[in-house]
Amino acid sequence: MMSLYGSTGKCEIHATMKLVDLLKVMELLGRSAIAVFLLFLVASRADYCEKPPFNAYLYCNYSASITERVKDLLSRLTVLEKMSQTATNASAIERLDIPAYDWWSECLHGLAQSPGVFFENDLTSATSFPQVIGLGATFNMSLVLAMGQVISTEARAFANNGQSGLTFFAPNINIYRDPRWGRGQETPGEDPYLTSQYAANFVKGIQEGSEDRRYLKAIATCKHYAAYNLERYLDVRRVNFNAIVSDQDLEETYLPAFKACVQEGQVGSIMCSYNAINGVPNCANDFINNKIARDTWGFEGYIVSDCGAILDIQYKHNYTSDTNITVADALKGGCDLNCGHFYEKYMEDAFDNSTITEEDIDKSLTRLFTSRMRLGMFDPPEIQPFRQYSVKDVNTPEAQDLALNAAREGIVLLQNKGSVLPLDIVKHSNIAAIGPNADATHIMQGNYHGIAPYLISPLQGFSNLGINATYQIGCPVACNDTEGFPDAVKAVQGVDAVIAVIGLNNTQEGESHDRTSIALPGHQEDLLLELKKNAAKGTPLIVVVMSGGSVDLTGVKDIADAILWAGYPGQSGGQAIAEVIYGKVNPSGRLPVTFYPASYINEIPYTNMSMRVPPGRSYKFYTGTPVFPFGFGLSYTTFEIKWKDTSTAKDYYLKTTHDEVVNYEATVTNSGSRPGSVSVLAFITSSVPGAPMKELFAFKKIYLEPTESVDVSFVAEPKVFTTVDIYGIRKIRPGAYKIIIGDDDHHIKHNVFISA
Repeated sequence: MMSLYGSTGKCEIHATMKLVDLLKVMELLGRSAIAVFLLFLVASRADYCEKPPFNAYLYCNYSASITERVKDLLSRLTVLEKMSQTATNASAIERLDIPAYDWWSECLHGLAQSPGVFFENDLTSATSFPQVIGLGATFNMSLVLAMGQVISTEARAFANNGQSGLTFFAPNINIYRDPRWGRGQETPGEDPYLTSQYAANFVKGIQEGSEDRRYLKAIATCKHYAAYNLERYLDVRRVNFNAIVSDQDLEETYLPAFKACVQEGQVGSIMCSYNAINGVPNCANDFINNKIARDTWGFEGYIVSDCGAILDIQYKHNYTSDTNITVADALKGGCDLNCGHFYEKYMEDAFDNSTITEEDIDKSLTRLFTSRMRLGMFDPPEIQPFRQYSVKDVNTPEAQDLALNAAREGIVLLQNKGSVLPLDIVKHSNIAAIGPNADATHIMQGNYHGIAPYLISPLQGFSNLGINATYQIGCPVACNDTEGFPDAVKAVQGVDAVIAVIGLNNTQEGESHDRTSIALPGHQEDLLLELKKNAAKGTPLIVVVMSGGSVDLTGVKDIADAILWAGYPGQSGGQAIAEVIYGKVNPSGRLPVTFYPASYINEIPYTNMSMRVPPGRSYKFYTGTPVFPFGFGLSYTTFEIKWKDTSTAKDYYLKTTHDEVVNYEATVTNSGSRPGSVSVLAFITSSVPGAPMKELFAFKKIYLEPTESVDVSFVAEPKVFTTVDIYGIRKIRPGAYKIIIGDDDHHIKHNVFISA
């Protein structure tokens, strides 16, 4: 396979073949071969700007500014050629020696199979990190940054080998609004601040990496913009869902992560989502795309539609009734690139009818070709960074260690009665490993994954520690009978410990389908009862929950001695689970979502987008009693937190006009007997009417040996003291505020009073 950038041979397939011919070829090849075929086109014609007369054109002059180069390139294109560049599989322009390019590659938590990425030749796998919800549970943004850097390095290696594009549809930073959402597993969780920090760090890891600021390592796409968190629930579909969102919720909950993506991460791309907001489909929504993202936040990249979303404007939302108007509304509404072929099919008619102008098209093409130039696609290989990456930079020992550490740090200890954990590797060397996920492999990757170099199941993880484990499934995830119970019961006879690995999988939660229940599916809870009843008295029952979303564990709390939540922990997930259970690693994860009782979904309509509708959504507004709260997580050691300076105990009195930055300094001590990491969370509460019950504004993860102490500081900038009113206006308002650092069991507080 030839390089994405430089041709080393001749192409037998003409790179400018018409769409109709391309579709015929696709029919012959079959859908599974489409991605390979398109990448072949890209790789086969990637020698542009290297030979005359093209190398004399200004757009090939790498010493000129990108602005000048793009302007020159557009001046040489016909209108029809420009139109051919508005689909994600952009056509080649042979007369200017510009090859085809597929904009659609995936890397949610590692390079993933997609139209732009495929695994073959010397590159048959890539590092598979935990699913994003587990990464949110780490509360470790330096880890997220490092993961992004590994992914982009492997992406460049694949691209240099002609097996990947460099524009990626990740990260998913929608707020996990409701536990029923099937794609919540793809997000960092329910909190806007946590999600914002994840977004900024992931994007930096993907895009940055060179002192030469002309070039991006790859381009990330923050999706799905905006207020998208419903797939298919009963008779409601994402493709025609009209999200009724208040100005308050939009500013307070649904937009902050995207703002951080743009302003802190400097992201190169945004994906507009399937849904509409207040009657306007997002891919035709001038308000959110142009007025907010571009004019207010300063976004300079391109906006790509979710796949098929332009068509949905007309045929699902019924927002338009004419293809010319649909093209115009989407293009002028800010969507530059159509994942699909609606633009390609109808843009010419819209132009001929003067519904759009060449200037409209040029705005989008300027953003698209600027992005390609920033990726180095028009410049000699020898002057570019990132061109040296190859197969040796994929699946490195360092990358594998990072994936394992990410899995370790994302595991949350929810319950530990009588300090039954960690198990002793000698006293508990003979165990029963029971449950639908006890021997999970691919399940541990969640969705949007690639091919991992290996997958270590929990069963294999125990074996790697020298533990003798007898395995029985007992009950599949959604089992509707108890046929497997007798074998499971037999397996627990005479063992030192029972470890049940239960939860969900992608048949329960995933793209295109939501959950209609948040209880444990099937007879899993019944299985746990049988295991507890039939194991010898005193035999510890450890329950590990694999899931993306929260599940009601009320009954499990009564049955199990200890409970761990592992998300979908990636290629080394089973190893991490075993190490945590046996104390090789001290658990340090914290829940990135609220675990609600099963009755929650009967109290609040899924389609209601309000965060405050009773009984409230997320830890910020939920007035009920959670099964486990957001931010909860136990350890095998104990941590104490105190103010570093006792003067902090004095109250602060500020004005609403204040621009003072308050620095809260605390000392954290490991007061237990085991080394471990702890995420210290900082919240703010206020008496302002309508304000959240509490709100995360900072967090830090630190590692401490026994008796070791470290000072940490949390900066409360004026924006920390802002609240959003019903009109969507964020500002500092008079009231009593309280800073809370730490968790419910051990925290410190500080009062701030703000007057008009």
